[in-house]
Amino acid sequence: MLFKGAWRGTSLVMAILLGAQLFAGCSKQERSAPQLEQALPSPEQTQRVELLNQTADDMYTKVMQGDITGGRMVLQQLGDQVTQVQYYGIASVEGMNALAETVTQAKRVFNAAKYSPDEGQVSAAKIRLATDALTHSNQPMWLQYYKLLQEDIRGIEQGAEQKQLQGLQQAIRQLEQHYAIIHPSLLISRDPADVEQADSLVTFLTGQLHSDQEPYGAVKNVMTPLRQIIDKLFMKKDAAAYLPITDQQNPILWTLAIGSFILAVLGFAGWRLSRKDDGLVPVRKQDKAQLP
Repeated sequence: MLFKGAWRGTSLVMAILLGAQLFAGCSKQERSAPQLEQALPSPEQTQRVELLNQTADDMYTKVMQGDITGGRMVLQQLGDQVTQVQYYGIASVEGMNALAETVTQAKRVFNAAKYSPDEGQVSAAKIRLATDALTHSNQPMWLQYYKLLQEDIRGIEQGAEQKQLQGLQQAIRQLEQHYAIIHPSLLISRDPADVEQADSLVTFLTGQLHSDQEPYGAVKNVMTPLRQIIDKLFMKKDAAAYLPITDQQNPILWTLAIGSFILAVLGFAGWRLSRKDDGLVPVRKQDKAQLP
């Protein structure tokens, strides 16, 4: 009767654990559902953000066409619109601050005594990508920078492996520039903690540009975590493939249905086992001979 009692004890533990998980999952869904409803932007918010995105697109077009005066005027309109948008449910505090700081930096560039076309184009691109990230949370334009960052990382790895200081430094500068362009968008679209981790790695690499020691070993040590965090930010790891498909309209009922099915299977298996040989697991002679 040892095996029968053990199976019943194990089944009871499994049932208790499963029930606790289901209860916790349901409670979590019940708590998060009202928060999700509150976080949805209002139609007025959506309209203001879309107008902000259109204004940023207009500014970017003028700047890239060389119409600096027109770009400066549109930037002033953009600055006024940024303060009129309520970002609750659209962007986090970090994302909101990143957008405001990006607009402020752009104003400094366009109002400088000596205007730099390169800096102006970079500022316009930052704003354009950031406002697009607000309006296109699923497929923002900044995702197109993944290939560029990967090329920069390969260049850094090659420079470190071959100990080519000039090539290494150039690749690090390119990574820094490309990453800076999408940085406000990252703070809008992604977890600030993940962005901060990427920031620290990029900052470490740029610090190697001014190092008195050979940077090759130090650079190699951070390439793996850099690749991992970049992949995470760009969502290149298909985590959805390992998750069950759920009904988004009734997640609690779906969870209960799955739990009930599993419990039913466990109960039926236990009944079948208890009916066979009174719940005992038979040990044949050949099995005994194989035991240590």
